[in-house]
Amino acid sequence: MFYVKFLAKRFVAIVITLAAVIAISYIMMYYSPGGFMNTTQLASALAPLAAQDPAAYQKLMEQFQSRYGLNLPLWRQVLQYEWHTFTFNFGNSMQNPTLSIVSQLKGALPISVFLAFGSVVVSVVIGIPMGVIAALKRNSWVDYLVTTLSMFGQAIPSFVLAVIFVLIFGVVWQNVLPVTGWGTPADAVLPVLSLAAGNIGVVARYMRGSLIETMRQDFIRTAKAKGVKYWTLVIRHGVRNSLTALITVIGPQFAFTVVGTVWVENIFAIPGLGKVISTAFTNFDFPMAITAVFILGATIMLTNLVVDLIYSWMDPRVKLQ
Repeated sequence: MFYVKFLAKRFVAIVITLAAVIAISYIMMYYSPGGFMNTTQLASALAPLAAQDPAAYQKLMEQFQSRYGLNLPLWRQVLQYEWHTFTFNFGNSMQNPTLSIVSQLKGALPISVFLAFGSVVVSVVIGIPMGVIAALKRNSWVDYLVTTLSMFGQAIPSFVLAVIFVLIFGVVWQNVLPVTGWGTPADAVLPVLSLAAGNIGVVARYMRGSLIETMRQDFIRTAKAKGVKYWTLVIRHGVRNSLTALITVIGPQFAFTVVGTVWVENIFAIPGLGKVISTAFTNFDFPMAITAVFILGATIMLTNLVVDLIYSWMDPRVKLQ
């Protein structure tokens, strides 16, 4: 019964937050200079019609605005897009009116999820051992090196690191790893590393602090007094208990990495959700842009919800509110 009440409260909070995010995003696009009809190739194509037959052009514009609700007052436009989004009636994009938004996202969304998941896996595989070594060699040169590398990885944004990779492997070491396109496993190496660098630093530093704190606990001293071997003590008791707290870091990192793919995918010319989002906002494609915002926002909030549930399940002392 408690979990039902908790899920109900979180669901209401998620809906309210998503509604606010969608409304703000739509209003910002609405008041931005430009518009779909004058920022895309369609504007150039319709220019002759506007000059030769203004009445026909005006009629076409009215039909277009009516189809996407752009002729309504702003508050009605916002409510209309809110309703369509929460009922999963995403409709068709302005750039491809003959194709549904869902069909266009079927190919893009899995790519972004794969890149985000791959980067988190890499960050866990590399970051946890780095954090463990730094904790066990505390205040030594190894600890300082791991801490410095972690801070260095966090300090460089993923899109900056992506540009550096493009310069290195596209100019200096050509044909070693591909810097554009998608379709082979090699195409994912540089994007995943670009996204994983910051996460590696976060995981390593958090693992270091968590393990140091765990090794100070009374149950560790008790196990040591009973003669438990050193590495058994570290791995089975220290690392295992530290990983529980690490879940609160890994979950949100996955969600925010999905958002980070927006820039990285554009740099590496990957046809993922990032390319869809950038194109939608640049061209004022309201339906596609709002749908992308909804997907990203829902991903972040649902991931945080799952992390809270897993953390509570693994550590019964944690009380959900």
